[in-house]
Amino acid sequence: MATIKDIAKLAGVTPSTVSRVLNHAGGYNDKTKTKIEQIAASLHYQKNEAASNLVAKTSNLIGVIITDSKSSFASPIIDSVEDTAYAHDIRILLAHCGLNDPKRLRFCLDLMAGQKVSGIISVAVQFDDDNLNYLESINIPLISLNVTVPHHPSIEIDDFQAAHDATTFLINRHYRKIALVAVDHSDPQTGIKRITGYKKALAEAHISLDPDLIVKGDFSFEAGVKAAQHLLSGNDWPDAIFAASDDAAAGVLSYAYTHHIKVPGKLAVLGFDNSHVAQIVTPALTTVKQPFSEMGRLAVQKIMAHDLAKDVTVPYEILTRDSV
Repeated sequence: MATIKDIAKLAGVTPSTVSRVLNHAGGYNDKTKTKIEQIAASLHYQKNEAASNLVAKTSNLIGVIITDSKSSFASPIIDSVEDTAYAHDIRILLAHCGLNDPKRLRFCLDLMAGQKVSGIISVAVQFDDDNLNYLESINIPLISLNVTVPHHPSIEIDDFQAAHDATTFLINRHYRKIALVAVDHSDPQTGIKRITGYKKALAEAHISLDPDLIVKGDFSFEAGVKAAQHLLSGNDWPDAIFAASDDAAAGVLSYAYTHHIKVPGKLAVLGFDNSHVAQIVTPALTTVKQPFSEMGRLAVQKIMAHDLAKDVTVPYEILTRDSV
C-alpha cells in the first residue's frame, strides 16, 4: 500500500507537503497540488482515516442514526445526507438503533464516539434519559430530524398543524367520518401531536370525536392493514382514513384492494410523508409531503458550519393524487 513518503519521493517534496495537500490544509501552490494528487491517484493511495482521527480528535465523518431502515421515509433523507456529504468530501457512518431500544442506541452512540465523528444526525430517534446524559458526556454535536431531542437542535415540520390541515383537507371535501390510524399513542412527539391536530380539526368543524376511529399502531404497513381490518370488517365504515404514514396508508389500500373496496369511490385514503410509496401504490396516494431531501441537506450543512444554535421548522404541503 502506498504511503505519504512514497508520494513525497516521487513528487520531490517533503512528506509534510504531501500531508497538507491530501488534507486540504493549505500552504502549497496549484502546481504542487495537481502533481501530488496525480501521483496519489496513480499509486491508488488510500488515506488512513483512523490515524488521522486520532491526531485530529474529530474527522471528516458524520454519523447518522436511524430507527429502522425499512421505513420508507428514511430513504430520501439518507440519500440527501450522503449526496450532500459526498459533494463536500465528507463520509457518512450509518447505524440503526431500532425502535425504543436503549441498549442498541447506546451501542450506536459508542460507535460514533469511537469513530470520532464530527457530528451526529439522528432521524426520528427519541432519546431516553440515560442515553441523553451519555450523549452530553461524549460531547458530540447532534441535530435531530423529525423529532425533538432535548438540548439539541431539530429540523422538522409542525406535526400538529400538518395533521390539523390534513384532516381539514378531508372535511372540506365533505368527508365527515374520518379515522386516524397507525398512530403511536405513546409517542409524545409525532404520535400525540398528530392526534391532537386531528382532534382540533374535527372540533372546529363541529364533528363529534369518536374514539373508536383513532386506531393505534407503529406507522408501519402492517399497522395499516390491521387498522383497515378493524375499521372495514363490519358495516359501519368510516368514509375516509387518514394514515399516520404512507407505509400505513399503503396497508389500508392493500386491504381495500383484496376486499374489493374501491378507493376513492367507497373510501378515501390520505397518507403522511410523501415517501416513494405514495407514488407507486394504486391509486396514487394523496399525502402530506415532508421535505425530506431538504431536511437531510440542511442537517449536513449545519454540522459542517457548526451552526447548531436554533431549531428549524420546514414547510409541508398536501399533495393531491387519486386516493381522495
